[in-house]
Amino acid sequence: MTLHCSRATPRSAMTILCGLAALAAGGRPGAAEEWSRPAAAHLLRRAGFGGTPEQIGFLAGLGRTGAVDYLLDIPTDAAGADRLPIAAFEEPDPQEMRMLPEAERQRLQMDRRRRDLAQLQRIRRQWVDRMITTPRPLEEKMVLFWHGHLTSGHREVRSSKLLYEQNELFRRYALGNYRTLLLEVCADPAMLLYLNNAQNVRTAPNENFARELLELFTLGPGHYSEADIKETARAFTGWGVDRRTGTFRFRPRLHDDGVKTVLGVRGRLNGGDVVDIILSRPRAAEHLVERLWRFFASDDPPRAVVRRLAAGFRRGRYELKPLLRAMFRSDAFYAESVLHARVKSPVELLVGSMRALEIPPVDTDAFVLGLRLMGQDLFQPPTVKGWDGGMDWINTATLFNRYNVTARLIGGTGGRRRGPAAPMSGAAGDDWAMDSNPPPSEPQPPFDPLPMLRGRGLRRAEDVVDHCVWRLLGRSLPPERREVLIDAFRRDLRGPDPTAPQNAGAVRRLLMLIVAMPEYQLS
Repeated sequence: MTLHCSRATPRSAMTILCGLAALAAGGRPGAAEEWSRPAAAHLLRRAGFGGTPEQIGFLAGLGRTGAVDYLLDIPTDAAGADRLPIAAFEEPDPQEMRMLPEAERQRLQMDRRRRDLAQLQRIRRQWVDRMITTPRPLEEKMVLFWHGHLTSGHREVRSSKLLYEQNELFRRYALGNYRTLLLEVCADPAMLLYLNNAQNVRTAPNENFARELLELFTLGPGHYSEADIKETARAFTGWGVDRRTGTFRFRPRLHDDGVKTVLGVRGRLNGGDVVDIILSRPRAAEHLVERLWRFFASDDPPRAVVRRLAAGFRRGRYELKPLLRAMFRSDAFYAESVLHARVKSPVELLVGSMRALEIPPVDTDAFVLGLRLMGQDLFQPPTVKGWDGGMDWINTATLFNRYNVTARLIGGTGGRRRGPAAPMSGAAGDDWAMDSNPPPSEPQPPFDPLPMLRGRGLRRAEDVVDHCVWRLLGRSLPPERREVLIDAFRRDLRGPDPTAPQNAGAVRRLLMLIVAMPEYQLS
């Protein structure tokens, strides 16, 4: 038996979309009224990136409250231990540049950009590796959430160092205090450059950051006025970046210290005052709860649940751990409408596959490229809104690449390397394109599935199929779909023992069939 990932046609992609919608609408197990292994698997997929049967079994043994507390009470002893050495590649001095010939200026600018892009690739590789190997999966899941919510991108910031520092900022405050995080982000150099607040001065206020702070980050449309945007922009005048050091710099002479009115509050307001005014509104808590619910649970946050969680969030002075603890413990989080109902993001698909199968990351260049081709280019969200998510992850191109990426995780990424413009090809055995600027990572070897099967008493084809289905899907399949996998696996076996060395390829192909199923696209 062979697996061939052919390019999806518009009709075949639509078929998959309809199938995913049907799977999300029904055919799932009922709500987990009592704590169980499927409920523990659901928690680990959503509050992390999934895991092995042993990890799921461990959480199942803790009970719902104990499992949630275990994920939230993450160890901090390794914090900062894996920081990369990061260089700043700033623009050359403008006066010195003007004295150089045009060709030399272009050479210096291109050299700076090349080195910065090479460093950005190393940063991307490290973050992917971190998500795959971290013992603190909820921490990295929250870093991913903040990256998509409080968005910045390299194309606009033009500094890999500043984006790396922003990523570390999200990690420091991932599960901390929301007010503190907001204040830090308002003074974050990457954010100030991304949304042009470095050019926001009292004589010519720039409203970009103020608008997104109110509309996307904290309140949402309809909960502020155009006048509030203008006044908020005035409050943040003078908040800029020292380009020599890449650090926040408040410039008093460029700040408008006059009287302002924001959301009905009048005074000589600065940026910190505006953050407190925003957080005094119940809508601020509700907006974040809605965004967290859509990220962790489902696309339709129940209104009653949002209000209850938001009220507790405000009473708790915007501490994030109690909010997440309440969310992950709630019955609504395990409701039928939530279980197996979200399309996996590319990061969830890739990282979750590797964590479930315990595949050690080797070819991190290929993984970074795979994420980009699936539509989730780390450190470059498509817009200030971040990634829309949900069914927007699936189209004819990304669906093809989702199949290809998971197949390459299992089958390996060997073969000659090609330049950054080359597309990922479709058939097994073809070349896997990658960026050529940074030193390339080694090819990912074919996954050896036999160690994960040995010692489990799996003597029949049915046993191996059931184990692989549970490991990857976290649930059982309908009998007719299970039989299709069993028949295909039996035809591919060489000898009666499905875990014998000569059957490693057959097990790999079985895994490829499972990850190509519509069910595997759902978390």
